[in-house]
Amino acid sequence: MELRHLRYFVAVAEELNFTRAAERLYMAQPPLSTQIRGLEEELGVQLLERDKRRVHLTQAGRHFLDRARTILASVQSARDEVKSAASGEVGRLSMAFTASSMLTSALPATIRKYRAAYPSVVLNLAEMTSMHQLDAIHHRSLDLGVLRKPNIGIPTGVTIEEWYSAPLIAAMPEQHVLTTGKGIYIKELKDVPLIVYPRDSGIGLYWKVLDLCSRSGFRPAVMQEARDASTMIGLVSSGSGVAIVPNDTQCIQLPGVLYSQILDKDAVSSLYLCYRDGDSNPHLETLLRILRSTINARKAK
Repeated sequence: MELRHLRYFVAVAEELNFTRAAERLYMAQPPLSTQIRGLEEELGVQLLERDKRRVHLTQAGRHFLDRARTILASVQSARDEVKSAASGEVGRLSMAFTASSMLTSALPATIRKYRAAYPSVVLNLAEMTSMHQLDAIHHRSLDLGVLRKPNIGIPTGVTIEEWYSAPLIAAMPEQHVLTTGKGIYIKELKDVPLIVYPRDSGIGLYWKVLDLCSRSGFRPAVMQEARDASTMIGLVSSGSGVAIVPNDTQCIQLPGVLYSQILDKDAVSSLYLCYRDGDSNPHLETLLRILRSTINARKAK
């Protein structure tokens, strides 16, 4: 049984006339009659009662008409969905992000904009470290990542594109001696207890902080490690040390914490978009376009 047999039967069942059904199907009547007889023989039941004047549906024919209509509608729906998926209107997209990237206003705004414009696309979101994102994109379990560039080689076939850049700042206990000025230089943090991201956590900011300290001629005096920005600021509030964090972290306001500008010109951290080269997923291209336009609009202000 083929789909054309179902279309033939539905036309005859709805017209209850082989001549009109044949005209509707743009075919001759004899082949149509042959096809319907063949369908009945395949099913082993009589679907239509015929006489010289009229055609009637049997009980089996009425039941089969309902099923045939349902099948044809499902096939048409599948065709429409496939076309919509190919054009980026429906489908699925998996996106991961580092925890700190959600403290920016740009990323949440982009996600809101995308979901409003493409409500039929299921956007799966997951928090993930930078190194884990690279691995997931390389192995095709993730479509797009928003990460901070880790100090490792980028897998073959994977692109990282700088997207968002923000200055780094120092989160310090309120009574710290360095809070008295209008800003600090990294070199002033020598021998100051620092709260940093763990090296083995796969968080790109670890390498940036280490590089800044190295360029200033010292190795950081690590007092405490923490994987989450809010935990780091909580530790600063407890007086455990100073943390070097992205400027957007200032949205976390806790008692006893002051944020200070870092005056070194290279004290900047960027977020990158990460995706596979030549990925033809239309949903990915659409989201990348919105991500880029969000940043370009902010730069234009």
